[in-house]
Amino acid sequence: MSDEWIPMPRYKLRKNLIKAILKRETLKNKSCLEIGYGSGDMLLMYARMGLRADGYDFSSMAYKSAKRRIIENIKLFEQKDKIETKAYDYLMAFEVLEHIKDDVMALKEFGSYLKENGKMILSVPAHKSKWGANDICAGHFRRYEKDELKEKLKTADFNPIFLWNYGYPLCLVLDPMLNNSRSLDIETKKEIKKEELSKESGVKRKKTLLNQIVSSDILLFPFYILQKIFLNSDLGSGYIIFAEKL
Repeated sequence: MSDEWIPMPRYKLRKNLIKAILKRETLKNKSCLEIGYGSGDMLLMYARMGLRADGYDFSSMAYKSAKRRIIENIKLFEQKDKIETKAYDYLMAFEVLEHIKDDVMALKEFGSYLKENGKMILSVPAHKSKWGANDICAGHFRRYEKDELKEKLKTADFNPIFLWNYGYPLCLVLDPMLNNSRSLDIETKKEIKKEELSKESGVKRKKTLLNQIVSSDILLFPFYILQKIFLNSDLGSGYIIFAEKL
């Protein structure tokens, strides 16, 4: 494949849990929309699990990357007005909300794409105390706390079914490594608008030998199991939310 994207450990920890959530659901004849699909890898997973999958991303870089990857019957939208008349059974948005200044308004917009009693699966970075170089370089506006997130979901007319805190214990190693690796980029990234940083944040993952080693399923498998023990704690560095539209 000609692009440089590679699924990193935190992404794969999250994907493992999203797949577990969807396996609990009856997906036959159901549809989903992913906001901010990045590389398009998750769209492929939905389609292979039986969902009719569409995606919207405002990044032309993401669109080009996903088009190279996707061969299934998946629709990619580049303009919001193309999706506003559709009503989906599921909406997914992973590592998207923190990139949007008015996140409550964004949640309300997400709800507008769902059928009555439609469901939403989100992920966001957890804990303001963990704010670091990676947040700055990725164009984040914020990290979240559990109670704050629940309140914003209710304000946007969503009922949280459950909220998981994922990534522990591997995040104890991954987060400092990621922040250290991005620390040298902070000064140059500060001069770039958050919107532009957001456009590349889900797509640029270099295929270095180190990245390929740390992202291998063989190495990560024990952590797929371990993180499930701590989902109801508040020790991880990310939240996964499963919520229903009211």
